Amino acid sequence: MGAHRGGTVEVRIREAIVTLRPLLPLSHPDAVDLVSFDSRSGVAVLRLDGGCPDCEMPMAALMQGIEAHLKLRVPEIREVRAETGHDS
Repeated sequence: MGAHRGGTVEVRIREAIVTLRPLLPLSHPDAVDLVSFDSRSGVAVLRLDGGCPDCEMPMAALMQGIEAHLKLRVPEIREVRAETGHDS
């Protein structure tokens, strides 16, 4: 199982993000995108731009929801980390 699966995991992560975007209270539709996925560690790094200007949801809670969604659809993911476009 140690074989590298190429871009298939990344493709599935990106597809899961596309299905998730309409549900997110972020400032623009492309506010979440995949930066990288490390198949050895199972860590997916996401870029988060903007924020949630009209809601009181903390970024940590938003990330928990994103992580749960992605792990459900892409079991290879063990952890999701965020890279923010700018700090609030």
